[in-house]
Amino acid sequence: MTQPLQTRRFNEALARVQHLFMQTPGVKLTTADAAQMAGLDRQVCRVLLRNLVDAGFLEPRLGGMFVRSSRGGVLARHTE
Repeated sequence: MTQPLQTRRFNEALARVQHLFMQTPGVKLTTADAAQMAGLDRQVCRVLLRNLVDAGFLEPRLGGMFVRSSRGGVLARHTE
């Protein structure tokens, strides 16, 4: 069974944002930084970052920064 195109695009974008935090341990990024580095719209990136926080993969920090969770959160995946 294949995923709808919208779900596949969401998962691909989510994977790109996750990769930003996995490739450089300890990296701290704002929504704007992550959006620019992943080639995404800021509003889309904001949704993805919130999704990763909710999944336990990222933690929000003061100043609008996001860091990889010290709990070693799981990789998020959107299913529908």
